[in-house]
Amino acid sequence: MRKRKQATRPRTSYTEQQLAGLHVHAQAQKQSTVDRLRTAITTLTAQHKPISARTIYEECGLAYASFRRNPEALLLYQQHSTFLKRERKRTRTACPDTVSPRDPFLAYKKPDLVTRLRQEQARRAELETQYATMLQDYVQRDVKIAELEAELARHRMYLEGLRLTIQQQEHGN
Repeated sequence: MRKRKQATRPRTSYTEQQLAGLHVHAQAQKQSTVDRLRTAITTLTAQHKPISARTIYEECGLAYASFRRNPEALLLYQQHSTFLKRERKRTRTACPDTVSPRDPFLAYKKPDLVTRLRQEQARRAELETQYATMLQDYVQRDVKIAELEAELARHRMYLEGLRLTIQQQEHGN
């Protein structure tokens, strides 16, 4: 088995003017894609045809991959897609009371989530301290109640003994 020698290209550095030209060309291509897509959507709408990736390709030759890479074109497609419109309408009418499956915390940035997490941890630690203090107070109350019940029992026993002594003295005379 022979190893193939890979051709190495000499590294070329582009000038600022060349890079600017590439950026201008890329922007023109993006705009051309958006314009072609907009024209295809307008034509399909006028013909009362469904707007899908396949029908757009048949109309103007733009493949889905072409406008998927272009945020503006993708947004335009998503706004006019027959299937996506139907799905949005179906989910709105089918279950308006249900909660969105998307977790609202996913909308937060990581630093915001970390800040909220730290705040909740501090609040939780504070609550745990309060609960520990309350628990200690309840335990002390229970101990005090037990002491008072024991003292009450001693007094009852003393009174019972005193009552017996008085009865014996009354009957003994």
